Amino acid sequence: MTATEPDFDRMRTTLLRDVERLRARSRARRKVGVFLGAGVLVAATTAGTLLVLASTELRQNSASCFEAASLDSVVQQVGDPSADDGDRVARATDLCASVWSVGLLGADLDGPPPNDGQAYPVPDLFACVQRDDTLAVFPQTAGVTCDDLGLRPPD
Repeated sequence: MTATEPDFDRMRTTLLRDVERLRARSRARRKVGVFLGAGVLVAATTAGTLLVLASTELRQNSASCFEAASLDSVVQQVGDPSADDGDRVARATDLCASVWSVGLLGADLDGPPPNDGQAYPVPDLFACVQRDDTLAVFPQTAGVTCDDLGLRPPD
């Protein structure tokens, strides 16, 4: 069986139509890809900006409460999301004192603190500034300073 001239014309028309449809689909996919890429770029930039702003806020409003005057001791992270521009050292010390008073630190408890309403003893505390600019709060220990811990004293 041999193809006739009208068969070639019909096949040519069908092929050209298929090629044009594939080109149109390819252009549409390219446009979608460009818009998706731009959207991802905007989202990543926005997320990065928010992360930087949030991490700055977190550094100013959080502290690490240590059970002993050592960076290797048990530590509890605390924060105050509603903090104002007041004295962040006093705020961190107060937050850590609360952690001590409910028994999260220093009560020699195995597991979570009891909900017994008891106030556990709070030692005298001092604060240092960690490398990431957050505060670290330690119990006063004779002869131990921020410099001894490799940290700097608060400004």
